[in-house]
Amino acid sequence: MKIAATGSLVKIHYRISLEDGSKVEQEKTGRPLSFKIGSGKVFAKLEEGVIGMQANEKRRIPVAAQDAYGKYKKELVLRLDRKVFPEDIKLIPGRTVQYQNRDGERVNFIVNDVTDKTVTVDGNHPLAGLDLVYEVLLLEIK
Repeated sequence: MKIAATGSLVKIHYRISLEDGSKVEQEKTGRPLSFKIGSGKVFAKLEEGVIGMQANEKRRIPVAAQDAYGKYKKELVLRLDRKVFPEDIKLIPGRTVQYQNRDGERVNFIVNDVTDKTVTVDGNHPLAGLDLVYEVLLLEIK
């Protein structure tokens, strides 16, 4: 029977939860996630966790915050003047807004708070600072 190794192309179904078991994410399309082990398309700890698995095998793979979306950085929470946003944009807490820097790179921020004069945004990934657990079902190995 074939075993997943570095260089293998694999397809998985996955579910992401926190250590306490609360569900965070599941593949959005219902289609399996495909990646080549060692390509860097997914977190290295997830790739490492799939190595050694066989088709139809399930595995729980913990991924620490620093190996996933990194530590939560307070310096990425910014209070901005409301005037820097277009007047027609609806700024609602929880909404994602995008900023394009001078290099043309787009950065996502989540709106945390809105007043008449300021908007507080957070540039951290929503899962930054959280230890994750991937529940993986390996569907296929090529």
